[in-house]
Amino acid sequence: MNDNEKLVEELAGKIKTGEVQPWKTESVLLEEYDASAPDHFRTAALSRRTCIEELTGHKFNYLELPDKPYLMQWRCPKDNSIWHLEARDTDTACTRCGSALEPYGTEAERFRPLVNNYIGGKEEYYSYAGQIKVFGDVDKTFTNILAYGPGFGSIGISVGCFRVNKLGGAEVKVGRWAGAARNLGYIFESEEEREKAVVAAKIFLPELRKEMEEKFLSEFRGEIYEVEFVRRQHHGQFYIYICFYTRFEYARGHGDTSSAVGFARGRMDAEFNEKGVAYTQSLIAMGFDGDLKPSPRNRRGRYVSAQVKVPIPAYEKMSKTGIDKLMSYMEIDRQGVMQEQGGFVYSGMGGEIIPALYRGTKVNPRPYNVSCTENVYVEIKGNDVIFGVELPNLEVGAASNREGLICPTAREVLKFMGIGTSKEFAAAAAAITLAGEFNFALLHLRGEMYAGK
Repeated sequence: MNDNEKLVEELAGKIKTGEVQPWKTESVLLEEYDASAPDHFRTAALSRRTCIEELTGHKFNYLELPDKPYLMQWRCPKDNSIWHLEARDTDTACTRCGSALEPYGTEAERFRPLVNNYIGGKEEYYSYAGQIKVFGDVDKTFTNILAYGPGFGSIGISVGCFRVNKLGGAEVKVGRWAGAARNLGYIFESEEEREKAVVAAKIFLPELRKEMEEKFLSEFRGEIYEVEFVRRQHHGQFYIYICFYTRFEYARGHGDTSSAVGFARGRMDAEFNEKGVAYTQSLIAMGFDGDLKPSPRNRRGRYVSAQVKVPIPAYEKMSKTGIDKLMSYMEIDRQGVMQEQGGFVYSGMGGEIIPALYRGTKVNPRPYNVSCTENVYVEIKGNDVIFGVELPNLEVGAASNREGLICPTAREVLKFMGIGTSKEFAAAAAAITLAGEFNFALLHLRGEMYAGK
């Protein structure tokens, strides 16, 4: 073992015991070990990776660490714009005008970390964000590896996890089933014809549901748990939406549901034609089910919540203010969201944390966070304050299947995190989001968030 390997082992041990905070590893190397920039960035990343390997018992095989894991600052001599480029990027021409960029800053100052707590990745930059303990419907400790981005989010999550863990961990409740939704839409020229269609569809529905489940949903033990008929009108056109809601205990189920409802459209068209029901158009009415967008109608995804209980005096000590200030802080945000969004949903840190988890694990092939909303809640129960978050419709399928494979790096990240099922993914997502929100609120109450200096 050479000197650098010994140094990495030593620092990894100090990170594991808490003697060195993960995000301070670079500064510790410069201040206490006489390391030189920019080489210290790689040593710090290796130390965090070694710590994670020792905590989890797994080895990194796919999450690569570049030889130069840092960015460099450049300046365009033509317009003085400042550019941050990854050190392995050899294209040092200005993207705007094509001028050759010049080094910016002193040799010691021009280097920066790719992201805070960086541990690897060449396209997505992965961060280590501590560990979070959960109990309740899932009982385990997750190691948080997120593709977060350039901000300080991973540090805030780490601190939040540390606080929540000291309070005993996060209690999680995970819905048994993951839901999916898809709708048929029919257009009629009269209300009378529409009512004939509703009567015919309801008579045909038991047979149709059985066919849909046997042909498309049985592989993953899915079922149609509800069918809803909704009437709408646009001037002289009369609509019905026939909404099929499915649920799966172990699978994501969205693709299977879409196939089943596509099959149902053909069968329902034929049934209407046979019964003499005249419609002007039939289609898959995607816009009505809340699919891929936050909506009160959205029945796609799995419910999960996470909360932590804190004695009121302890919370007042942490926040450096009275408990009434916490309630007022939550209310001003709640009213702001209701006025701006027109709904009850409060989307806070989850808007950043959940995509970071999706980006890192690649378990959702759709755009990140589009169908998941977040509610933050605070309750007073006796002498305790309950601080919690709920994600009513978190979409996830943690196993590779025909709905989208998961790349080797992402499967490795899932293994390091301790996530093997969609239920565990939901628990981890809620607990990490809780930790971020919990720390976020404390910083706001203490006047330490976005504080100018």
